[in-house]
Amino acid sequence: MPRRSTGALSRTMSKVSDGVARIEAQREPHAVFWDDWNQRAVGDDGPLWLALGDSTSQGIGAADPTNGWIPQVLERLRSSTGDQWRVINLSITGAQFDDVVTHQLPRIGQLADAGHVPALMTHLAGANNLMAPGSWASATSDLEAILDALIPRSVVARVGVHHAGNSMMARKFNRIIEDHASAKDFELFWPWKWPSRDGMGEDKWHPGEKGYGYMADAIFECVSASVLNN
Repeated sequence: MPRRSTGALSRTMSKVSDGVARIEAQREPHAVFWDDWNQRAVGDDGPLWLALGDSTSQGIGAADPTNGWIPQVLERLRSSTGDQWRVINLSITGAQFDDVVTHQLPRIGQLADAGHVPALMTHLAGANNLMAPGSWASATSDLEAILDALIPRSVVARVGVHHAGNSMMARKFNRIIEDHASAKDFELFWPWKWPSRDGMGEDKWHPGEKGYGYMADAIFECVSASVLNN
């Protein structure tokens, strides 16, 4: 998958915070991990899960990407169904909705043409749009395009409200998501609805390993409902 360049805020914060710098340093190693993983998954058999999204689907914030939520949910999915599920992770660190449209959605068609048709799709993005008001003009149409491309019973993250300045846009995104959920029977979840706030990573922006455990619990509940009801 392509890479998205580090934003100006992250570059600045990396210079003054060792914690932010350590998390930012995970970007390329995690991306390489998933590139290698995806190559293997294309050659495997079994039901296919396609994951779309941003850094949280890359597992940024966990030193080892296998401690992100996707590997945790995959292990539970295989155990609960008895099937050898495989996941192709199309996420990109820093992705906004337009990155999903431009770089991730086309891969769905390419994979389908090669015989890899998903039985499950997940989407977790939006936080980066909320932090970039310059993206808001096209963000709603990009989100619509993403949701239209998802298969029925997909598992989709709502967008969390970060502060008063972007709360109106977050609610707008969530109304769009909820409208599509009604039409396509999506399973929706709140990615940041944790039992405790002790799960943040060193940069206080991404989850740490404990946070990814909280996310895996919430997302697996939706994934299980989606797969069992298909």
